[in-house]
Amino acid sequence: MRIVGRAGSGRSTAIREIITELEKTGAEVYSLFGARLLQQTPLAGIASLGLDMRGRHTGPLGMADVLAEQLSQRGSRIIVVDDIDLLDNESLAVLDIAQRRSQRPMIMSMDDSPIYPRTSVLVPERWPEAQVRLPSLRYDQVNQLIAETLSAPADVDVTAHILMKSAGNPRLVVRIAQSGVLNKLLTLCEGEWRMTGHTLWNEDLRGTAEALLQGLEPDELLALDALSMLGTRSVASLHSIVATTMLDRLEGRGLVAVSENIDGELCVASNPPLLVDYFRDNHVLYSRRVLVKRIENVAEALAPAPGNGRFMTPSVAAAVGQLREESGAGGTLAARHFQEQLRVREEAHYEQWEADPSMANSAAFLKFYWGGPIDPERIEHVFAHTVMVNGKAEDSLFFTMTRALWAITRGDDVAAAQGMLSELAALSPQQEAEAEGFGLFLAASYDRMPANLGEILDSYGNAYPQSGVLTVVRAILEVYRFDGLAALKALESTDDFGLASGIEPFVRGLALLVAGRLDEALVFSLNRRIEARRGLDRFGFVANSYVAALALTQSGFGQHADLMMSSVFALGRPGFLASALHDAMLRLVGLRALMDEEKEPASVGAQARTHVADIGPLPGTGKGVFDLFAQRYDDPQSFDASAITLIDAQLDRGFLTEAAYTSVFIMCLLPSREVLERAEHVFRNSKVTSHNQFLAIAEAVVDDDHGLLKVLLDKYRPDADLHAVRLLLKGASKRRLLERVRTAAAAMQQAERHFDGRFPMAGEHLSLNIGHELSPTLSVRETEVAILAGSQTNIEISARLAISLRTVENHISRALKKTGMTTRQALYRYVQGSIRE
Repeated sequence: MRIVGRAGSGRSTAIREIITELEKTGAEVYSLFGARLLQQTPLAGIASLGLDMRGRHTGPLGMADVLAEQLSQRGSRIIVVDDIDLLDNESLAVLDIAQRRSQRPMIMSMDDSPIYPRTSVLVPERWPEAQVRLPSLRYDQVNQLIAETLSAPADVDVTAHILMKSAGNPRLVVRIAQSGVLNKLLTLCEGEWRMTGHTLWNEDLRGTAEALLQGLEPDELLALDALSMLGTRSVASLHSIVATTMLDRLEGRGLVAVSENIDGELCVASNPPLLVDYFRDNHVLYSRRVLVKRIENVAEALAPAPGNGRFMTPSVAAAVGQLREESGAGGTLAARHFQEQLRVREEAHYEQWEADPSMANSAAFLKFYWGGPIDPERIEHVFAHTVMVNGKAEDSLFFTMTRALWAITRGDDVAAAQGMLSELAALSPQQEAEAEGFGLFLAASYDRMPANLGEILDSYGNAYPQSGVLTVVRAILEVYRFDGLAALKALESTDDFGLASGIEPFVRGLALLVAGRLDEALVFSLNRRIEARRGLDRFGFVANSYVAALALTQSGFGQHADLMMSSVFALGRPGFLASALHDAMLRLVGLRALMDEEKEPASVGAQARTHVADIGPLPGTGKGVFDLFAQRYDDPQSFDASAITLIDAQLDRGFLTEAAYTSVFIMCLLPSREVLERAEHVFRNSKVTSHNQFLAIAEAVVDDDHGLLKVLLDKYRPDADLHAVRLLLKGASKRRLLERVRTAAAAMQQAERHFDGRFPMAGEHLSLNIGHELSPTLSVRETEVAILAGSQTNIEISARLAISLRTVENHISRALKKTGMTTRQALYRYVQGSIRE
């Protein structure tokens, strides 16, 4: 078996764990460790085994004889080699000969460099070989590693910054976090780590960076230095500075990340980004003078023509937007390019406003903050010093809309924000309807839906102004009250969304989702997400990612949703409306962590803002659902009471879409009659009929009408709720087990197996663990067998416990039936979690 990964990926840690576990089973492990500095020393690696060479010929053949003789003895004997690519050739020859003779298994770790000379011992055709690749860490994994390292969770910006600088490398994640605390660049505030400045680079990280550069030639160091100064550039533009062969050498060492733009051009950047900080550090001693002229020439060649909007050209947007994620750097390379260009765009717009603080330049700058991270001092300065006269009506409207949003962001109530819009309506009567419409949107989003919403919307008429604000407001409010068809109808009333064109795709994707057109919503939102990345539209990127995440999760592909959302989290917290959607995605990942990790406190969900309302207009924008599942309950009835209170509050506020999603989610994990009644109230009062099969099956489930349930499942035709039905059956059997109704639980399990047989699916199964008090009682022996079942076969368990094989099988079967688990690994995790509690 090969364990493959880049330096710092954890392959040596994995090797140590494997050795420990093998030795626990009584196996004899022959472990060797490669070292770069000893690679040219003959037999340096094999000498660590301490072979007895008395009476033997020395040299590789003699050592191979001794090692083969030992490996051929009785018992379990295994060869384990860490960094086999760094072993000297003589040691490799000894291992090759000895293993060929003894046929003992070998476990090895090696570097993941794509361009690396392979040695003769690494011949996979000799016997079946498994390969385990250690990929870069995702956002949620980096967040968990930081929490374990620093004994407290980190906030969004800390996790995103460390992920970006480390490119998901575990060793770098730990080093950056620890050195940040040591140098007081991270501070513990309200139970989470936060940055005290804009960077975590410090003197203690120099040694870490130099270890990555160990063994490089001077010309390779100069090439990396050039890349660090230039940032991301296409290969074609680098010919005069860095040769292609040099880039190949650096990529082979994993020090250059490569991606393609939409035109198929290769773009490169130094990797991990921590090296950029190292080369830009004033303490780096070697001179850059030899690079200055060549870099200046390239910079001049890349500069756009003056007067064309320096950072707004389609070619720049396309080159940055369509970067594909590269395996060496994970999703951090694309996020890094995105961030770099967004920062450049912000500076360009701000400099343009400083030169001319007109309303037009102010609006152009403020558009960035609808998705980009907000600089409070800068935005306050723009609001205070913008020249308010002689501006276009649409710029004035956008300026006031943004100012109202900023007022809510800094803690003012909705009435204060509406007052700003009322002032605009008084000064500009032609914009009265649009200003009032946006004020209605703020009231509905941050307070509650008005009771006479239909009358208010109808009073605006059907002829919408060219700004598109009223059209989008009507559509989003229809989405809030779970009427996707009405939202789509509103959007189809005009072809020109003008000022609201950046928000329209997000609203349309939501409308498709609420209308039950799941596949269309998924395809549409993913396509618009790509377009948003191309156009450097961070609001569009975050908003359409949110819609796609809901669609993927609803389809049963939660892990795919997590990977997609990781690229959003890597950018850090966005601004204004996008921040609420960012929180919603954090909570969505956090809910899965609560289900899978038995309420792990350091989950990504804890990074979402807590100073927000429990109830929100869209799924996850309020923190109530996450808090509901983060708590523990004494019995299912107490959980039901809390859930019903939350859903009733959502219905009272008029947020029917959030109530619908909350009801379905709760039904899938712990179904009850009261929750079903509320779900039926929402679905049957809407014009959506695509969930009728799910509601009928749920009715039979909560009534324990097994005859009707069988008929409905036999007649079921796959629709958007296929995954929800699967989870509903699993949740029902779980609830019956918690309530100690064994017969009903067995019937539900049988129905679940029958349904899985009709519609096999590789999707994930979540289950609700609401406390140790509800755990089905396992006997001491069943618990012991369940723990061992996680890592040992039935024969091994039988030998270890001195019981018959049939007894082991019976214990596992009864434990699976009692707990409702379907696999040995799930049973092991369940029992392990109960013991920890």
